[in-house]
Amino acid sequence: MDNENMLARWSKVEKWYARTVEETLNFWRTDEHEGLSSSDVKERLDRFGYNEMIGKTEVAWWKRLLAQFQDFMVVVLLVATLISGLLGEYADAVTILAIVLVNAILGFFQEYRAERSMEALCKLTAPSARVVRNGVAQHIPARELVPGDVLMLEAGDIIAADGRLITAVNLETEESALTGESLPVRKLAEKIYSEDITLGDRKNMVYAGTIITRGRGKATICGTGMETEVGRIYGMIQAVRHEDTPLQRRLDVLGKWLVWGCLAICLIVVFTGVAKGEPIFLMCMAGISLAVAAIPEGLPAIVTIALALGVQRMIKENAIVRKLPAVETLGCTTVICSDKTGTLTQNEMTVRKIYTNNDFYDVSGVGYELKGEISLNKKDFDNKRDKSLIRCLEIASLCNNSVLKHNNVGITGIWRKKANRVWSVEGDPTEGALVVAAGKAGIWREDIEKTRRRLTEIPFEAQRRRMSVVYEDNGSKATLYTKGAPDTILELCRYYYDGTREMPLTPGIIERINLANDRLTQDALRVLAMAYRRLEPAEMANINESCEHELVFNGLVGMIDPPRQEARQAIVICRQAGIKTIMITGDHRNTAIAIASELRLFNADIDKALTGSELDALSDKDLAAAVDQVSVYARVSPAHKLRIVKALKGKGHIVAMTGDGVWRR
Repeated sequence: MDNENMLARWSKVEKWYARTVEETLNFWRTDEHEGLSSSDVKERLDRFGYNEMIGKTEVAWWKRLLAQFQDFMVVVLLVATLISGLLGEYADAVTILAIVLVNAILGFFQEYRAERSMEALCKLTAPSARVVRNGVAQHIPARELVPGDVLMLEAGDIIAADGRLITAVNLETEESALTGESLPVRKLAEKIYSEDITLGDRKNMVYAGTIITRGRGKATICGTGMETEVGRIYGMIQAVRHEDTPLQRRLDVLGKWLVWGCLAICLIVVFTGVAKGEPIFLMCMAGISLAVAAIPEGLPAIVTIALALGVQRMIKENAIVRKLPAVETLGCTTVICSDKTGTLTQNEMTVRKIYTNNDFYDVSGVGYELKGEISLNKKDFDNKRDKSLIRCLEIASLCNNSVLKHNNVGITGIWRKKANRVWSVEGDPTEGALVVAAGKAGIWREDIEKTRRRLTEIPFEAQRRRMSVVYEDNGSKATLYTKGAPDTILELCRYYYDGTREMPLTPGIIERINLANDRLTQDALRVLAMAYRRLEPAEMANINESCEHELVFNGLVGMIDPPRQEARQAIVICRQAGIKTIMITGDHRNTAIAIASELRLFNADIDKALTGSELDALSDKDLAAAVDQVSVYARVSPAHKLRIVKALKGKGHIVAMTGDGVWRR
């Protein structure tokens, strides 16, 4: 197949997630082990171009400066300057001209600084990529990637282009910048999906600008530059039609009223004077003088200075404002569309509930800070009484590879409780939440490892849906600790721990555990099950997943990315100001509704929630009819966001959009 035919077919075969690995490799005429040849790369660079965003041609600085003089009020002032000069009023002319120049310079430098900041943000992309070419793995600049390249993926990589996975070994990617998904997404190369599946559910694809958090794999590059998902979003942003802000529209109307009003009054004065016998020339000069005097030459300067002060306040809040009038637009906003992950929520998983021995324990606190308590029926847990809870948290701490850090430094001992600044997790955020929950009960892996030694780990895999570790105590007795999906773990359990001894797992107990799991998931919590088993001496020689049987069920741990306290307060303030807040997220519907309800942003009796697939089924007319009743949009793509904003603007709203979203790119 020549490149001309390949390009013609490209647009017809965009849905690579609905194709097999073999179909994708064959289409791009590439090989998993050999990759592309040097000649193929050269041809495809010529055909498809470099892997980079193509923006509008940068406006020359002098054109940007001249644009500051195109405002109607500024034109009126320039005319007034000319007339003042002709009349010999040089002081007035110089004053007005100085005001116009100050106004233009302030606007020019603000736009220039904002554009430079925006360019810096756009450069936050993958600088290099590791590919297979001519049968050899090599590092290349990310901009030289072409469709058909075999991209090698490892933990920590920023993905440089869109690709269909060939292989995936425990591969997880963080896609919140693109989809809003709050948790790393498990990737599965062998899966094939229907063509109408949403972006966040395409687990056999990797996307430009997202990050590998775990595992390794290979992918066939299927989209570069403007043909990536981020590129399409960038293109949509570039295509957005410029609109004047409310302030610009009002100033434009005011300027026209002033001009026509002044002209009318001046004509009346001139005709009245002439009618009374005054010289025509004298009355014309009087009329012109009156017109110049009536023009409020200080208005543009006052407006510009006020907006510039507003911009400076926004800069102190780390906000970038491209054009001065945009500051005033914030004051006219009637709807705020907000991302969920990291904007309305902490973007830090937090354990909220623990179920063990038929009890539900509440866990207070948010994020990775150790502030918080574990309680049962509003009473603090007891180390001596709540032994089942203690064992559950020990499993959560041991079956774990994440490390809790303070200001990027590991802290041990009594210093943990004293530290009150920035906590973070090195490793998987879900495991980090388990470390923090155990820490709130005073349980730490390094303390336990003073008397127990980790022998081996049976890593998490998508097919197994669980992870296990084996520890040996000082008496040379080994115990296997397992965590994973509740249904998977429960199938492997034969006993349960009641706080004192191991009891047979009866159908009645299993039903009770399943009901507890349902209760936690209905609260939009992500649930993990904890279990353990003591190994026989004969099993020590060959520890593998065959040892994961006849486990002792211990408990369920439910976690969520909790809402920010300051977000809740901000929503209340916005509501009091008459501004509606809408959540638009790529996360799942139940999770989005749960967070929105907790923020008092969603009322099930009066508000509606729509998913991306439901949005696709609505016509623009139907969406316009429903948009005022919807407070939560879940499982949406960035393209959906643009459609929602257009629908709101069509109803007369002034819309603000906030969140990290694709700007991480």
